[in-house]
Amino acid sequence: MKSDLELNSLAVDLRKDWEIDAYGPLDIFSIVLSKFSKLSILIYPMSKNTSGLCINEENIPIIGINSNHSKGRQKFTLAHELYHLLFEDIKDIIICNNDKNDSEVEADSFASFLLMTDEGLRRYMKINEINHWNLNNIIAAEQYFQISHQAFLFRINKLGFSVDEYNNINLSNESKKRGFLNDLYKPAFKEDIPFVLGNYLKMINHIDELGGLSDGKKRELLLDGCRGDLVFNKCGRQDLNE
Repeated sequence: MKSDLELNSLAVDLRKDWEIDAYGPLDIFSIVLSKFSKLSILIYPMSKNTSGLCINEENIPIIGINSNHSKGRQKFTLAHELYHLLFEDIKDIIICNNDKNDSEVEADSFASFLLMTDEGLRRYMKINEINHWNLNNIIAAEQYFQISHQAFLFRINKLGFSVDEYNNINLSNESKKRGFLNDLYKPAFKEDIPFVLGNYLKMINHIDELGGLSDGKKRELLLDGCRGDLVFNKCGRQDLNE
């Protein structure tokens, strides 16, 4: 099993490959969609204990993300599933839930390091003169790094800080009271409406540009891909990167 040091190094190296420094926040959805041209991302309702899934059949990667989870958790899930696709030899579909084998533990740690590297967290603490974590600076740091509450608590707990009192908090309300938007703690998409991003849509547009689709067939494919908003020109989601 890989150590935290190894997993942080993988995250930093991947950021370097993307020409992103190791210290700041990461616009994970935008960068992944721009760097992995064959990837399709499907956001749809899953059971409470399932965060996501991934499959890489015939070198066509697909990531599934639970639309019922918060925006921060969805970003974490994307980074988690990315670990499976990039650093593991996937033979079958991987469904990620509460069963934490070595692979899942590694993917969780990698995801937290990709969204907030060890170097980035320590530099943030130094610049902001943080010697002790409280709810005020925890929420501020989560907003800066755009990382989920549980992932952030996991990381500062590893640094030796007690986090028990910060579990089971109404984060949506607490963030608003401190002057922040609360979208990080709410689902980024309508929970009951599936939504597709990435390669699936590019393939439809490419074939359409070549004259290979009738209007009816294009409409059918978009509806099959859960993109009625593109058919009816209605917005059914909140931007994950706002």
